[in-house]
Amino acid sequence: MRARMVLSTLSLLLTVSASAGEPVKAEVGSGWSQEDKLPKLPVPFPGGVVALPDLTYATIPGYRPLKLDIYRKEGAKDRPLLVYIHGGGWAMGNSRGLAAFADFPAVLADLAARGYAVAAVNYRLKSEATFPAQSQDVDAAVRWLRANAATYGIDPTRVGVFGDSAGGHLAAMAAVDCDRSAPVEKGDCVQAAVPWYGIYDFTVTDKPRPPADFKPIYDFLGCKDAADCVDEIKAVGPINYVDAKTPPFLLLHGELDAAVPVIQAQVMLDKLKSVGASARMVVYPGVNHGWMAKDRELMRSTHVKALQDTLDFFNAVLKP
Repeated sequence: MRARMVLSTLSLLLTVSASAGEPVKAEVGSGWSQEDKLPKLPVPFPGGVVALPDLTYATIPGYRPLKLDIYRKEGAKDRPLLVYIHGGGWAMGNSRGLAAFADFPAVLADLAARGYAVAAVNYRLKSEATFPAQSQDVDAAVRWLRANAATYGIDPTRVGVFGDSAGGHLAAMAAVDCDRSAPVEKGDCVQAAVPWYGIYDFTVTDKPRPPADFKPIYDFLGCKDAADCVDEIKAVGPINYVDAKTPPFLLLHGELDAAVPVIQAQVMLDKLKSVGASARMVVYPGVNHGWMAKDRELMRSTHVKALQDTLDFFNAVLKP
């Protein structure tokens, strides 16, 4: 047995030695190339859905390549697009997790099976770049998805965005602050938004309070203190961009949210309605940030209810 193993090893070494002496082979293009050529193997899900992981949507000098995952039904065309933006305080998290869902990629694949193309986006975290880099990344992802709509079976005129916490904030920003001068099928504007327990006005919580109480976001905004942060605090608030052209909103929030109090959703709802935008709010009783609750059944049922409410809203607005 050992003799056979030795002979096999010698044979392998001789083969490698022989090939090492051959001339090198390499295809050369016409210019600098940073495109990731490693094959992206599709991941199968039920219902004929496949996930295409780690597609690069932007390459910014000095930063890691920015990537997203796409979930789509093979052969499907002209499907509305749902874009998911993860939470994590702009400091952590990734495109494959949301709240306490045990298998979030399976959740996204299920949405794709129901008539959508779905993209889950990663963006620069606050340790990598200060705001508005994160919103710029989301906008870049939406433009890239529209530019590649034919490849991935997307209808570029029907795009909805949703996200949780920090991702809810970025989803709201994508809906209210976009380039409305660009054609719908090429720009970064979206047609519907469902933020989950997001922040919309960085100057209020359960009662009006000064920006000084938001010290944890100074590094996110790239400023030192309240006096140095006045313009940034205004710029980061989605509520400050709402106008009559704002697309339909569904605001989802937990009644007992201690991290982002429910007043955030209420002030955003009031602002949206004041300009005539279509908007609705759902407050889930007994749950904290991330739909967390001591009652495990309440936590589970709220996750499912929020997901169903999100899907029902997108079905009504985007009509898959």
